[in-house]
Amino acid sequence: MIPTLHIHLLGNFLLVSGDTPVTTVTVPRLQSLLAYLLLHRDAPQDRSHLAFLLWPDSTEAQAHTNLRKLLYQLRQSLPDADHFIHADNHSLQWLPALPASQEGCTDASWTLDTLEVEQALARAEQAERVQDTTAMRRALEQVMHLYSGELLPNCYDEWILPERDRWRQAFLQAAERLIALLEEERDYDAAITAAQQLLRQDSLHEATYRQLMRLYALRGDRAAALRIYHTCVTVLERELGTEPSEVTRAVYESLLQSDTSP
Repeated sequence: MIPTLHIHLLGNFLLVSGDTPVTTVTVPRLQSLLAYLLLHRDAPQDRSHLAFLLWPDSTEAQAHTNLRKLLYQLRQSLPDADHFIHADNHSLQWLPALPASQEGCTDASWTLDTLEVEQALARAEQAERVQDTTAMRRALEQVMHLYSGELLPNCYDEWILPERDRWRQAFLQAAERLIALLEEERDYDAAITAAQQLLRQDSLHEATYRQLMRLYALRGDRAAALRIYHTCVTVLERELGTEPSEVTRAVYESLLQSDTSP
């Protein structure tokens, strides 16, 4: 039986065949081709399109030659590559396979972190529609667990930019929904943890600083809430040369004026 291939595109690129890390797909362009096929796995990808996508400044003939060489390298580097990738004279496609968990599966199986995020987001949407907050929280927490960083952060090809932003926005929206849900449940510690994770992924997300200030205040830790504001001031000044918005300053002023006496 072919070992299950575990693929991680979020955060650091990682391949694991069964229990063995795959250390041969290290060239950024190899990772870029593999990621593109995975993210567009629902349809065959035209070779000419791929060649232009990866080598936009090359001649058509040179780009096609480069693609053939890259595909050869990928087949040599990726364990059981021919079980995962279909190639003909016109197109390439990552092959859909039976789920890795399906009993009796003899075909090549794989897992993909972005697919797992999509599935968790779908479960969260379904749970929200039926007002199942327990299931919604569980699904959103899984999204937070799976999103370990930006999509292929070491890839600089143009095609990755909108994809990277799409996944980033999906994570931010899921995180915001989870934080709001946890605050409603008065699970302030969990909400604070989620907000801190959001800020690790986007340190300029000013609304989250306000959320953290409010959450610490609700937990009774006014000093921590005030420290969050000063962190916000420092980060915005360092990264953007700006100050917090009036809304954020108003939250800070409210904390300063709050009566903390029994």
